[in-house]
Amino acid sequence: MKFAEHLQNSVVPEWKDKYIDYKLGKKKIKALASGNRGSADLVEDFIEDWVVSIELSKCNDFYQWLLRECNKKYVVLENQLNIYLKRVADEELRKNISNQSDLDDRLSPELARVARIKNTANNRKKKRDVSYGSIVKNTEKNANIFIEFLRQNDLLPSLPKRFKSQSLVPRVSGRLGSETFNRAEEIPSNKKAQTMLANAMIDFFLYVRLVKTYRDLNVNGFRKIVKKFDKTFSTKQLPIFLEYVNDNISLFKQSLNEKIDPLTTYEAKITDWYMNELTKDQSTLEKKIHNNRLRKFTLQYSLNEQMIHRNNRSLLQMFVGGIGLGISFVLFIYTIYRVVTTTTIDFYVIHKVLFPLWGGWNMIQLMGTLYNLDCFIWHRTNINYRFIMFGEIHSKFGTRLFNNDFATSLIPLNLYFLIWFMVPCSFLAFLSFRFDMLTPYAFIFLGWAVLLFMWPKNSIIPYWDKLLSTRKWLLVTTIRLICSGFFPVEFGDFFMGDIVCSLTYSIADIATFICVYSTVPGTNCGSSQLKSMGVLSCLPSFWRFMQCLRRYFDSDDWFPHLLNAGKYSMGIAYNASLSAYRLSHHAKEKRNPFIVFGTLNSVYTSVWDIVMDWSLLQNIHGKNRFLRDDLYLAGRKNWKTGEYYSDRKSVYYMAMVIDVILRFQWIVYAITPESIQQSAVTSFVLAFTEVIRRFIWIIFRIENEHVANVHLFKVSGESSLPYPDTLVASEESFTPRSSGETTTLTIPLSTVSSTGIKEPSSAYHALFRRKASIFDNFSRSIPWAHATDFQRPVTNRSKDMESESESENESDPESIMDGGV
Repeated sequence: MKFAEHLQNSVVPEWKDKYIDYKLGKKKIKALASGNRGSADLVEDFIEDWVVSIELSKCNDFYQWLLRECNKKYVVLENQLNIYLKRVADEELRKNISNQSDLDDRLSPELARVARIKNTANNRKKKRDVSYGSIVKNTEKNANIFIEFLRQNDLLPSLPKRFKSQSLVPRVSGRLGSETFNRAEEIPSNKKAQTMLANAMIDFFLYVRLVKTYRDLNVNGFRKIVKKFDKTFSTKQLPIFLEYVNDNISLFKQSLNEKIDPLTTYEAKITDWYMNELTKDQSTLEKKIHNNRLRKFTLQYSLNEQMIHRNNRSLLQMFVGGIGLGISFVLFIYTIYRVVTTTTIDFYVIHKVLFPLWGGWNMIQLMGTLYNLDCFIWHRTNINYRFIMFGEIHSKFGTRLFNNDFATSLIPLNLYFLIWFMVPCSFLAFLSFRFDMLTPYAFIFLGWAVLLFMWPKNSIIPYWDKLLSTRKWLLVTTIRLICSGFFPVEFGDFFMGDIVCSLTYSIADIATFICVYSTVPGTNCGSSQLKSMGVLSCLPSFWRFMQCLRRYFDSDDWFPHLLNAGKYSMGIAYNASLSAYRLSHHAKEKRNPFIVFGTLNSVYTSVWDIVMDWSLLQNIHGKNRFLRDDLYLAGRKNWKTGEYYSDRKSVYYMAMVIDVILRFQWIVYAITPESIQQSAVTSFVLAFTEVIRRFIWIIFRIENEHVANVHLFKVSGESSLPYPDTLVASEESFTPRSSGETTTLTIPLSTVSSTGIKEPSSAYHALFRRKASIFDNFSRSIPWAHATDFQRPVTNRSKDMESESESENESDPESIMDGGV
């Protein structure tokens, strides 16, 4: 593999602009080679003015900033570990001392108070009736098991933060929304604290590996570009260049000398903490689990390109997925043909029953197919959608090179997963239309869908065990969506909610299905007769409305959450007025409210899509008029001018126009009242266009989130730490080491201080340009409002690798290449 391709496949997407622009360097060399200039001028223009002054300065400054961030995280972890070890020592002391007064003198005040409370509670408990106490104990045990099950599957309900004191179940998870390291709301037990610290240390270990990968790639890139310059112009600048950078640039100095490399020191310290300090009093099995877990990450960091492609299964998965898509498409075309050519004899069965029901299921599968296409677009444009959606630390299973290779993505696997639903659905729909009957084909498909979701891990279907986390994510997110308001809104909840808002056609058809099997045959089960269809069509907007309220109560920020809630309340009003219009058989008195709510809803949502969700129309006077400064979907910039190509930028203008037009699709119902009476074709076409609109919306919405991550240099999930800032501040003087030595890291200040790189700043321009006005704070909030639609999930690896066998299995390179889920 050429280095340019190697670099492209290995960069951290959020740091892409901070790497050496190797391709640009090759273009500059080619342009210089076409001229007639002396070698001295060439060296000055390329080596001094571009390589050293621009590229090397950029990379080295960013590397210094990364070192400073590593040092901050290291200090936080060290303080947390000190307190953990102190609390463990106090706990051991408490167990060994029986005299309460002596205990009060020797324990820390906090633990003494906790011990007194426990003793008082134990004395009261002894007075209870034995049988009653046994019942209570068993009940509490079962309740704790059930609560822990819900917690592990992210299904434990909770009240908003402002009401958390009234919560029936105390929450121990970290505060969501802050960057990288969170503090727990309550001080957990020592066992829980150990787990939380172990997870945080692994996250930091992976982060250090990312920084080291960044450094190594750039060092190799600078050597190669200068070597290419020497080869092209027959010069000998590489030795001179290396002598200069090895003496003056920390990016090179630290990569050559491990004694002054802070990253190596961080790795050694974290390894010692993780392997020794946290398992000091643990069993041999616990220590072995820690060893296997750390070894797994080290193994995957060393994976090379040949190993990735030798264990590649994506081609087979794509082939099977492509065959399945082709079969499904042919069978779907047949159903459309039957609908268009239907006679008056079987018109009711096909138009009122078969087409709406099978069309609703096909719409869901279409959305799944388009989502995979979205993933491919993000993959090609280096948008790290997996981190945005699933909170991965760039790669859930460790830092590794070639992480942007298509062979390591889950796109083929997800397509393979989808066709196991699409092909049976299309085939059963074909039989249903062929024989003009819904039973038993609908029930066969429903049974098959449920069976696939519940299929065990060790399945006879190839690769089905790799899709366990995908199925779990879909199921858990669906449950959390239906119970919106009872859970904090994370990305999956918000994302699934918006997708479901575009599937009102499919959800409303549930009423048709129930009507067909619960009424007398021949009963009209269309939207002009069923109020339940109107209620179901309002549910998606209601769920999102509740999520917006939950975000408001969790964050105490009225903007943008209350305005967003208003948008979805308008969606509820629109769907309700549409249902009323249908039930009234397009009466004029119901038509006017429908038009009013339809107009308000379309205008509201169109502006929100473009300005808030996509962050467009905010940069009015910039070089990308009405767009952002960062346009990943526009491809690479012109290497001479540094601007995006006009034809590439046009995709954003087209998307804005298409989004507005499709938002006003309801006009079809207003200008052609006869189509309101559940015209199967009209309803299906409008539902299809809404799915297409959502497909476009998703592309730009995830890109906008990625832009925010890029400007925050955010590449890792948030780790929940056990002890709050106040406790850290009060006990940070503790140095609980048996030998008396501290673990303070001694690194020269010059290696961790920034040499010019600025803190991440806003990527966008304000919408309003008013000085000292009430709009100032509001306008500054708009560019980042999209990032507050959800709160950041806490990294939780406590469920990972709970046994030695799981650790061994996940270390298998073949498992890694197959998706590792």
